[in-house]
Order: sequence, then C-alpha cells, then structure tokens
Amino acid sequence: MKYRSILLSKKWCFLLFIVFLYGCASQISLKEHSNEWISRPLSELKQAMNSPDSFASKIGWKETTYPLVNGNSVFVEPFSTDCSLHWEITPSGTIIGYRAVGSGCEQESGSDKSIYQTITAPSKYY
Repeated sequence: MKYRSILLSKKWCFLLFIVFLYGCASQISLKEHSNEWISRPLSELKQAMNSPDSFASKIGWKETTYPLVNGNSVFVEPFSTDCSLHWEITPSGTIIGYRAVGSGCEQESGSDKSIYQTITAPSKYY
C-alpha cells in the first residue's frame, strides 16, 4: 500500500511538472504576437482581449485609444507588466503597425531591428 501511494505521488509530481513546462513554453513573444495581428481587423483583437485568459482581462484593462494627425488612430493593448502595444488603426479598422511602449518590452536584436521596424513601421506622426 505504501509503495502504491509513493508511485501515485510521483505520477502527480510528474504531471504537475509537465503542466508547469507547458505554461512556460506557451508564452508568446512580443514580436510573434505583433506579427500575428498586422493586417487584421481591430475587432478580432478586441475579441481576443475580451477572453478571460488574456492579460488585458486579467488586469481589468479599460479600452484606450487616441487619434493621429494622419487620420488613423491608436488602440492600446497591454501586453505584459510595464509593456503595452500601441496599434495603429486605419479608419476602416485594420491594424497596420504598432509601437511597443514601456520598460517591460523586450528589446530587438541589432540586425533584426531594422527589418522589424520596416515591416511594422507606425505612422511618422506618432
């Protein structure tokens, strides 16, 4: 009986370890997240942010937007602690670029940075 309970506890520890590893591996990088949303409708991003699993929902984020001089607008999405994405949105509601704002945002590597900014270049007005 004692051997059986030890065996069961080892299985539970292993299962918990696997779940922990899955949680660590499932975190998406800022670059992956932003590339996923470029050229998509803002309505889809808002829907994803309303999911109970999203960071925005977990912190009780209130929708934040502001206008740009070029007629586009910016929609702010909290990405993580001390990091938010300022998405540039066309009047028709399409995401065309972004800017990562905050001390908690990951830094891009030197050679990647110029390509990254070119693909996702936000308006020159912000």
